[in-house]
Amino acid sequence: MVPLLGFYLTAQQHMNVGQVSVILSALGVGRFLAEGFGGQLSDRYGTAFTMTLALTGGGLMLLLLAQAHTFAQLFAGVLAYSLLTAMYKPAASTAVADLTAGPQRARAYNLLYWAINVGASIAPVLGGVLAGLNARLLFYLDALTMFVYAAILALFYRVPRTPHEHTRRAALIPRDRLLWQFCLATLLYALTYQSYKLLALVFAQQGYEAVQYGQVLAVNGLLVILLGLPVGHFIARTSHPRWQVAGAALLGTGFLLHAFAHTLGQHVLAVTVWTLGEIVAYSISKTIISELAPPHSRGAYIGLVGSMSGLATLIAPLLGGALLQHLGAAPMWTVMAGVGFTAAALYLWLEARVTRRRAETARWEAALPAG
Repeated sequence: MVPLLGFYLTAQQHMNVGQVSVILSALGVGRFLAEGFGGQLSDRYGTAFTMTLALTGGGLMLLLLAQAHTFAQLFAGVLAYSLLTAMYKPAASTAVADLTAGPQRARAYNLLYWAINVGASIAPVLGGVLAGLNARLLFYLDALTMFVYAAILALFYRVPRTPHEHTRRAALIPRDRLLWQFCLATLLYALTYQSYKLLALVFAQQGYEAVQYGQVLAVNGLLVILLGLPVGHFIARTSHPRWQVAGAALLGTGFLLHAFAHTLGQHVLAVTVWTLGEIVAYSISKTIISELAPPHSRGAYIGLVGSMSGLATLIAPLLGGALLQHLGAAPMWTVMAGVGFTAAALYLWLEARVTRRRAETARWEAALPAG
């Protein structure tokens, strides 16, 4: 539903550009607000409870959205949908961390990342077919898949270890300087990554057609599907935080190449470079986050770092759009690349403390009784 929401609001609900923009912004607002809360719920009530709540609540909101027609109804419905479903991400990431340890954890996160991207590649095509038959099928069948997933969790997922007695006393907002510095680095990284949404505007300015833009951006999905698993499994051998530095640097380099790109081939090269940065950084980022946290606050840490991506989803189009309008494409890409390089520098500065913290987590996990 989400990839085709803008089309649905325009073609089926006859909303204007301003109304559609406001409704779509609710997706970013929901993610920013809900990921941290979802992490807290995971710590306090368990990952199974939080994932089931997100899936069933999100599915119900989809059924209601299928019946919504006014701007107020659609905005409230999309916001509620985003608030509910965004709680799933930190819960799922926490569940992976609870089920795994060592190199297996990095491989598991990489497999999850790969599966998500395969789904994201199929979704717009499948959604387009469904929308051509009946637009409301998008909502009904999307809700059905969420209910089926919730049922699978209820039937087969088991909490891998006993909750700690002090879980309920975990701080609502962790007082951890390393966490907040890592959040800042993640925000800078995500701001750079989210600037890819400005590529469509730049392509239009350079005279390219929509189909050409789609072809260039498709390189991103294709590379993730082809290289995500092998690159991620290679990185999992060492699981060194320096990989995250390399990923942020590659991301910045890729967007800097857009500043000098005037042909389709040059833009393809730029997308290739920043996609490699995305793959490399993501292959290690979730592992690092899960191993920065004390055992009883793992969900909160994952949720807070994840909310930085939601914040970047809101800020990046506004910042990039202002730079593009007042300075032009090349300066805009240069500034966004600089943000990515700053993220790489900050990750590098944090590396020693991150390594020490992860070693403490590994010692704690090694001390756990078998099973």
